[in-house]
Amino acid sequence: MATDYRSNSEGFASPGPFTQDRAWDSGSGKSLHHQLRRFLALLLLSLGNLGGLTAQTEDEPAQGIQPRFQSQSVTYEALAIFGEDTSKAVVNIHYRIGQNFFIFIRNDAEPRTTEYKGRGELLIELLDEQRNSVARQIRQISLTRATLPKENEQLQDLEGAMSFTVPKGTYQIVFSLDDRESGRTFLERTRRVTAVAPKLSTLELSPPLVLQPNVQPDEQAFVPINRGGDVLFGGRGAIVSQMYLVQTDAILEVKWKLEGVIEGFKGRKQTFSGTHYAMVNGLLQLARQEDGIQYRVQSSPRSWRTVSVPLPFERLEPGSFSLEVEYTAGGMTQTQRHLFRVIWPQRPFSLFNTTLALESLRHIVGEEEMDEILSSSGSKQAEAFYRFWQQKDPDTTTAYNEVMTEYYLRVDEALRRFSGVREGDGFKTDRGRIYILYGPPSETNRVFQPGGPPTEIWTYERIKRRFIFIDPAKSGAFILSQAENL
Repeated sequence: MATDYRSNSEGFASPGPFTQDRAWDSGSGKSLHHQLRRFLALLLLSLGNLGGLTAQTEDEPAQGIQPRFQSQSVTYEALAIFGEDTSKAVVNIHYRIGQNFFIFIRNDAEPRTTEYKGRGELLIELLDEQRNSVARQIRQISLTRATLPKENEQLQDLEGAMSFTVPKGTYQIVFSLDDRESGRTFLERTRRVTAVAPKLSTLELSPPLVLQPNVQPDEQAFVPINRGGDVLFGGRGAIVSQMYLVQTDAILEVKWKLEGVIEGFKGRKQTFSGTHYAMVNGLLQLARQEDGIQYRVQSSPRSWRTVSVPLPFERLEPGSFSLEVEYTAGGMTQTQRHLFRVIWPQRPFSLFNTTLALESLRHIVGEEEMDEILSSSGSKQAEAFYRFWQQKDPDTTTAYNEVMTEYYLRVDEALRRFSGVREGDGFKTDRGRIYILYGPPSETNRVFQPGGPPTEIWTYERIKRRFIFIDPAKSGAFILSQAENL
């Protein structure tokens, strides 16, 4: 069934079609990544404003650079669903474990090869209201690598699930993870899950499972996002629930509304609504597999249905959202409510600080437009900020803006590499400005001459430019002395 969203977004200006810059070579056959970087460099060059910068305001100082936000090493979520045995309920625990939780050591058992292993043990247990153990599973974890992990290497998370069939009731979850090499332990026992056995006399729904988009032609296979209930910024997806229809021939109607508050700028909201869904006969069931998590629909002699509702997750900005879905069939109505966040684990640090995000625009925004943005406040300032970046976005179908992300990653790097000891002013320096506008140079040379100031030469082969910086005070504060064409 085709998806059609009706939207109303406060402060969210819908951009028009992307207009090609004269330097944008969309027909060259090069990769999108290469084209994007080339477009960004040329675009920023054409818009570049090399004038002076105003001082950082004191209410939100950008002092220093912090590490880029890393997602938690260990997350998990509990889902209570229905099974074919209606006298009991099924509780599935999905987990995600970062490999950086484990310490890797040389595998001495394989002396002829260089191999590093990480080992751990995962225990999940359900306790009833009297704190008695009702169900428990233990899983051994074994990881193998050809090399030791590098300091900033992004390691693939381990994903899996454990399934428990239990009587109806409320259970305390004990989640315990140990690293065998370091003795490091993660233990949490504060969460609870309520398992309900179906009555089969009314319109019944299991809690929603948040899904990734189905990249397979198999319409009866579902893969959870598995982010502890959160949704990744820029990603597509849906929700799926089990449903019991008392009247098998009843026509199902679905209405949903999604609304939330955006992080960063006060007063900025998003609202979406729709009516589309897809439905198949059968019960949702966790599939057995070595890695990852997957659900499949199993046929059932009863009137069970699996209903999926596509949602515009890809259009949501980072923030907190509420989802309300109303299901109506045979004169019966049930409403689901789900709270979640849209998270951006690799979000540039400079976008967490609104003053820094605005001030660093001065490299590419003229003074008049900059004054207009800064003179606004609240939702109007947010609208002006995002309208500026939406005009640069080559893909307007998602909220994720590749050009804006690349720009602020460069701001982060300028802060990290060129800031003074006490002030986070790296984006204001000459080297920081050139780095933000053009990215990392093809070649960097440092020259020391007796009696002369230290000199640093940046060469950009791709744009045929060279920039020469000098440090007259020999304090590490390089200034741009010359720019030339190659």
